[in-house]
Amino acid sequence: MISIIRFPLGIIFSLTLLAASCTPVAEKPATELNKNSKTTPIVNTNNTANKNYKVITRQNDRNDRLGSLIKDAEQAYKSDHLTIQQNTTIRPLGTGQQPRYSNQSNSFGEINYNYTQWLNLYPYRANDVAQYKRYLANYLGEQAVPPLDELLTSARSWERCGYEQYQLPPNELWSNMVPTLKLYEALKSQGVIPATAEIRSSYRSPALNACAGGADASKHMTNGAIDIWVPEYEGQPWYKNSMQDRLCQFWANQGQNYNFGLGLYATGAIHLDTQGYRYWGTENSQPGSYCRYLN
Repeated sequence: MISIIRFPLGIIFSLTLLAASCTPVAEKPATELNKNSKTTPIVNTNNTANKNYKVITRQNDRNDRLGSLIKDAEQAYKSDHLTIQQNTTIRPLGTGQQPRYSNQSNSFGEINYNYTQWLNLYPYRANDVAQYKRYLANYLGEQAVPPLDELLTSARSWERCGYEQYQLPPNELWSNMVPTLKLYEALKSQGVIPATAEIRSSYRSPALNACAGGADASKHMTNGAIDIWVPEYEGQPWYKNSMQDRLCQFWANQGQNYNFGLGLYATGAIHLDTQGYRYWGTENSQPGSYCRYLN
């Protein structure tokens, strides 16, 4: 017996449209078409009896998803892009490959992102830092202002003490840094210390200074002192000793003109300030200083 199956006219019409839309891939085997394609019904709200079908290959679906991912990544980059393009430099630890200040820009165009993140943490901070930089440049010249990611570094133990890595000194203390940076520049220009020397500690609040083990009358608290080091001299005692010799001779011959306070430590760290003509070394004493051999 032959059964006669009756199909509604709408379904027949829909199947006809489906067959026409699949014409470009009709030459492929049915198994491959079923494997790589899927059909998505699109409902016609004007006539629910009629349905349109769109064939979406797996390759097209992948391309669409890849395009969406690229757009999302581009949008995320734009939204996360730094709002402050500060001319600072980042130097790999111990390389000493830092150029002279030159507007505080690095020839590689790199940025200290820790400093930039700190700078952008509050909306007013970038403006305050810019004012400090302009203040120093007014007295020293822009070329003599060190990179601010160095000059605003607080103390090496900032994290242990629960403070920020960078601190901006109060306005009333800004003037104390001017003579110290003049001394710093003179030491570089006369070849007493190399141009690659870096500042690794400057202003500290009294609370941070106490936690970091600083002296009770530390000049870091008055924004009159900087601690410097020369990365490439690490593990090079001959170079370090030669530099200390030059520093002691400069202190003896020109130190009074700068009111030069010089601290030399066994670690290679060097303290510079212009708030008292004196020198010291281990345990903040003159007998522990490398310069004791001058006497």
